[in-house]
Amino acid sequence: MRTTGFHGFLFGDVVYVTREQAANDGFLIGQLVGHGNARMSERVSVFGEVSATAQASGYALELERAIVRYDFADQFKLSVGRYHTPASYWNTAYHHGLWLQTSVARPEIIKVGGRFIPVHFVGAMAEGTLNAGKTSLSYEAGVGNGRGTVVTRAGDAGDVNRSRASLFAARLRPFDNGFALGGSVYFDRVEVDPDSYDERIASGHVVWDRGAPELIAEFARVDHDPRQAGQKSTSDGWYAHAGWRLGGSLYQFKPYVRVEHVDVSMTDPVFAQALTDYRAGIAGLRFDFDALATIKGEYRRERFGANADYLNGFYVQVAFAIATAGVM
Repeated sequence: MRTTGFHGFLFGDVVYVTREQAANDGFLIGQLVGHGNARMSERVSVFGEVSATAQASGYALELERAIVRYDFADQFKLSVGRYHTPASYWNTAYHHGLWLQTSVARPEIIKVGGRFIPVHFVGAMAEGTLNAGKTSLSYEAGVGNGRGTVVTRAGDAGDVNRSRASLFAARLRPFDNGFALGGSVYFDRVEVDPDSYDERIASGHVVWDRGAPELIAEFARVDHDPRQAGQKSTSDGWYAHAGWRLGGSLYQFKPYVRVEHVDVSMTDPVFAQALTDYRAGIAGLRFDFDALATIKGEYRRERFGANADYLNGFYVQVAFAIATAGVM
């Protein structure tokens, strides 16, 4: 009988929200998320992620990721399944389970359920890491279904057209100190009645993710080119995030700030009906009162729309993680 090693995490959070001009403030139940990774053999592994999200009518269950991978070597691994699209650093560095990330919520350009960058990707992926001394280069290349009929969702039940989505991402770590820079390109054809649009997403990031400072800056540009009559449209989004783990007896505390900008082309039929320009300034403090539990307090000043007023909001989030491990 073959022995299978299993490792998993269960994540959850509860948030208290008070915002100007908001219809649903108060206590909110966040996502309950389960991660599970099973090592079937020396080279074969299976990963799954399932979430339960609170809604007004109950809880919505969602298969977030489901991946079967064969490891030929560290330099080349091949997998199929449902992924977090590697078209954004944040999307693959911080998965579902908000204990994992410093802030209360994701940046606007890669928020769950958003449409600026597709959060999920269904297809096949090749990935690997090339090492040369203290320098490493990692890559991901994939082909699969593009956005679904609802453009915020992946094509889980098949592609909506005969044009497959493709992507390539790479990240260089020139020193063994947490500094990294990388980028990605994503190509698809999006169906929005009565036309279809060639979509290209290009992104780049600079990160320092080891030690006391946590520095992340990311920029993404989305181009939509109509297949028939019409004009090409371009939308841009970026954020700059900085956190600092305090030292000594204050090690459990991490203050952080983030600035976000999103500029949406109002001539873009893929975005214009659901997205607006966005501006935000965020400041918060994370306190890890236990090894796998944290409380975050966060202030936001946000503007949704080019001519809208800025609104203030305050969030308090308690997030936790439960680790499991075993042999079957």
